[in-house]
Amino acid sequence: MTSPSIQRIPYSAPRDEFINALKKDGCVIVQDFTTLETLEQARQEVEPWLAQEDKRSKVGALNGGTRTCTRLVGRSQTVREKFFSDPLYQDMAEQFLVIETTNWYNEEPSTSTTHPLLSISITMDIHPGAKAQKLHRDDKNHHARHAPAQAYHHNRDMLLGLFVPGCDTTRAIGATRVIPGSHLWGDEKPDFGPNLDKGVIDAELKAGEAFLMLGSLYHGGGEFYQTTGNRMVHIMFMCSGVYRQEEISYLSYPVEDVRTYSKLVQECLGWKQSEPNLGWVDLVSPEALLV
Repeated sequence: MTSPSIQRIPYSAPRDEFINALKKDGCVIVQDFTTLETLEQARQEVEPWLAQEDKRSKVGALNGGTRTCTRLVGRSQTVREKFFSDPLYQDMAEQFLVIETTNWYNEEPSTSTTHPLLSISITMDIHPGAKAQKLHRDDKNHHARHAPAQAYHHNRDMLLGLFVPGCDTTRAIGATRVIPGSHLWGDEKPDFGPNLDKGVIDAELKAGEAFLMLGSLYHGGGEFYQTTGNRMVHIMFMCSGVYRQEEISYLSYPVEDVRTYSKLVQECLGWKQSEPNLGWVDLVSPEALLV
C-alpha cells in the first residue's frame, strides 16, 4: 500500500496536471506560485491590520492562537491582484465550481452558467502555543453533503481554497495537516485511527509555493511546537455562484473601493448577476451601480 502524498507541480505545467491532482487527491502544491518580494509586499500590507487585533479569534476551527486580517482582498492590493486574481487559481475555480444547467421555456431550451464567487479571504498569523485544529471539512458552513465515491465527478465540490504561506511552513510551526483522498469520502463517521493521524500528512510548503484544496478535503491546522516565530498564511476560498458567501462582501467592501477593483474581482465579489436571474437590483445586474 502506497503512503499518502501531496503532488508538487510547477506553475508552468499544463492545467490538466493540476486538475487531475485535485480530482485524485483533493489537493495539490503549486511550485513557483509567487516570489519572496511579492510575499514581503503582502506582509507589509496586512501587518497593520494584524497589529490591531488584540483579541485572538476562537470562531469555528480557530482556537485563540491566531491573529487574523479579514476583508483581505480589500486590505491588500497584492493579495487581491497577485494571489486571488492569479490565472491558475481562477482557472481551477472555473473547472471545479462552475455550474451549467439547461431549462425549458415551452419547447425552447435555455442554457445558463453561474460562475464562482469569492466566499472568504483572510490572513491567519499563527504563533507559539497554538494548538492543532480538529480535522474538518471547510464546506461544512454550506451544509454540503457527500456520497462516497471511487472516482471524482463534476460538481462534486462547491468550494476551492488557495493557501499562500508567507514563510517556509513545516510541521514544527503548524503546517496544515491533510488527508489526501478524503474528498471522496461520504458523510459517515470518518476513521482517523486511535491517534487521529491515520492517513494524515503535513502540507509543508516553501515560501513562494501555494496550496490548492477542495472544500470537501479533511484537514486541520497543525500545532505550533516552536517557542518562537510565527506562520503567516493568506487564505482565499471561492464557492459556486449559487451559494451564500461566508464573508458578506457587500458589507465588507465599500462600493467606493469596489469601483477601483478589476472587473474580475468585482464579479467574484458578486457585483454581476448570476444567470439567468440571481442577484439583481431593481431587475438589473448590480454592476450598473458601479458606473
